[in-house]
Amino acid sequence: MFFFCKTNQTKTKSGSLISKPKRSISRTDLITFMRQTIIHISDLHFHTYPQNFQDCGSKRILGMANLLFRRARQYPLQRAKMLVGQIQNMKWDHLVISGDLTQLSLEAEFALARETLGPLLKDRKRVTIIPGNHDRYVRQNKAKDYYKQHFGEFFGEEEIHVKKLNSDWVIVGWDSAHPNDLFTASGTVRRSTIQATENLLGNLPEKTRFIIVNHYPLTFPVGWKVDHSHELYNLVPVREWMMRYPNIRLYLHGHIHRNWQHRLLRESSPELLLLNSASSTSRIYSGQKSSFHQIDLVGDKVKVTPILLE
Repeated sequence: MFFFCKTNQTKTKSGSLISKPKRSISRTDLITFMRQTIIHISDLHFHTYPQNFQDCGSKRILGMANLLFRRARQYPLQRAKMLVGQIQNMKWDHLVISGDLTQLSLEAEFALARETLGPLLKDRKRVTIIPGNHDRYVRQNKAKDYYKQHFGEFFGEEEIHVKKLNSDWVIVGWDSAHPNDLFTASGTVRRSTIQATENLLGNLPEKTRFIIVNHYPLTFPVGWKVDHSHELYNLVPVREWMMRYPNIRLYLHGHIHRNWQHRLLRESSPELLLLNSASSTSRIYSGQKSSFHQIDLVGDKVKVTPILLE
């Protein structure tokens, strides 16, 4: 099948008009034009150490110990720079970062993350960034909400982040991260977040398909030992709510540092595809096959490509 555009008219030397058709647009060209490509990365864990006693809260002491004995070696800055370079060389329309930009939620960590990721963030309309539990590691007043100061423009001021990719697909970002006690890393999807999302789903055309971005997983691998102090407090009701909306087709998250693709089947509606892209910057472990995902959307079709950062 071919689609033809309007013709151009040019004059000959004698003054007569000749119609010159523009180049025909093939079906392949049309599909390429319609395709939206998303790069999904997560849990980058940029890290520094506190420079004064005031920044050494009780939970940060545990985080510093973890950083000193394990995570600093697991997340060398060079890996993050490699990731940025690799994504720069890829063709994509939208970048999604599903939380945990930092390790201890220090201002210096957010500044380092913003500087390193800078080449990917030049057009904020092409970027979605939500916070993770490490970005809300300790209780702070609003004046010290460093996530909002350095990355708030990629979420916005509303209850939910909304980005329309095209007439078919819309990204919805959630902020479910909040400070916890010493040994807990859980989150909560607020009732107001669910209500705002329901309102959006009801106000857009029925054919619209949605991608929810949240930090926490809704599923785990078979045999995975689930730690209930490190998941959503309201995981089950959120998952059940999401399954009731067949136009929610994708759920992008991080938090657990193992890439995976899961599918939840609906009885008579399209499945829900859940993608975990954590952790995109960590050193490669034995047998690892993916560090992040490329998602290609064409109409209602979804193609996912795992990508390893080597």
